[in-house]
Amino acid sequence: MKAKMSLPVLRAPFALVGLMVALMVLLAACQPAATPAPTLAPTAAPTATQPPVVPVTAEAEISVVNDATLGDILVGNNGMTLYMFTKDEPDKSNCDAECLAAWPPLLTQGSPVLGDGVDPALVGSAELADGTTIVTYNKMPLYYWVNDKAAGDTTGQGVGTVWYVVSPAGDIIGMEPVVEEAVINVVDDPTLGQILVGNNDMTLYMFTKDEPDKSNCDADCLAKWPPLLTKGSPTLGDGVDDSLVGSAELADGSMIVTYNKMPLYYWVNDKAAGDTTGQGVGSVWYVVSPDGKVIGMESADDSAPAAADEAVIDVAEDPTLGQILVGKDGMTLYMFTNDEPNKSNCNADCLAKWPPLLTKGNPVLGDGVDDSLVGTATLADGSMIVTYSGMPLYYWVNDKKAGDTTGQGVGGVWFVVSPDGKPMGMSSAPY
Repeated sequence: MKAKMSLPVLRAPFALVGLMVALMVLLAACQPAATPAPTLAPTAAPTATQPPVVPVTAEAEISVVNDATLGDILVGNNGMTLYMFTKDEPDKSNCDAECLAAWPPLLTQGSPVLGDGVDPALVGSAELADGTTIVTYNKMPLYYWVNDKAAGDTTGQGVGTVWYVVSPAGDIIGMEPVVEEAVINVVDDPTLGQILVGNNDMTLYMFTKDEPDKSNCDADCLAKWPPLLTKGSPTLGDGVDDSLVGSAELADGSMIVTYNKMPLYYWVNDKAAGDTTGQGVGSVWYVVSPDGKVIGMESADDSAPAAADEAVIDVAEDPTLGQILVGKDGMTLYMFTNDEPNKSNCNADCLAKWPPLLTKGNPVLGDGVDDSLVGTATLADGSMIVTYSGMPLYYWVNDKKAGDTTGQGVGGVWFVVSPDGKPMGMSSAPY
């Protein structure tokens, strides 16, 4: 009987396969579940960048305040003190970018707002290197000081001996005057002939209200007519008569040069050698010849007819309005607020009702009239109208006698004028 044969060879492979299958199932079960791929949100389009908001610069302001130590000084916006830089030039800032960071300029976008006591005739502007516009006063740029923190601070005063606060008259306050030795020369003027000039060939003048060896020009006068000062002996050019040269003492103790015993002065409105814009001002200021005589002043006999025809400006006291400007025979003078500086916008029909204050030469000025504010402008017919603080002056046809002010406020555009050049009774000046 044949024995049954076992089939271990055949069973073994099947067992191995089964074992392998079981292991694979077990491994699959132990394997961590696959992490699904993250769903990416669609990329949003970038938001357009908005331009930075540029703050609107407040318009420049200039006011006058009284400092307990320095007196009346100019201040800007928020009452912050204003300064001048003595290294600047007329209508030109020499303060570079680093300087401007410490001395921020008083910038303007239009016409500065002016407070009481500020002289509008002295206000102007100049362009900085970056194209912005800095306000000038008496032609000198104005700045703040970064270390002033509040209204009333004047910590910039005298910094570097080149930065100083400013007076309403446009003068630097607190700077020791540098007196270079006086010079007197003779030049030939094409109209006036040989005249005396001082340092830098600037024209010299005499004041006919002075007396021999005595100046009657007070502090306000001297601000407009700077004296020819000396510390020693002036330097004299050819043609100057040294026997006529002397000196006199001013109220502050400084010494003014005299010629033929009469004090000598410059004129603040002369800007360059050869200018003689002070000639005949107020019929009391004249250039000087090398022989010590005033030039161009007519004798009393010769001048009487001319004076009768020449424009007159005087100051009168009105019981309601206070001090006002008047013309010949005490007739009230007016400004037209529709005019522009040095330009009359009063047409022919207008001029028939508002006769202009005409001049052929230099108006005769009375006490209290600011001669630095007096000028002229040309009308359409070529005649010359007198201006005051740059604005033309007129009479009013319905004023019949001295003291009448019936033109005051007519049409809301005609106003009487104060001696400081402002229309009176108007809420704000037109310029």
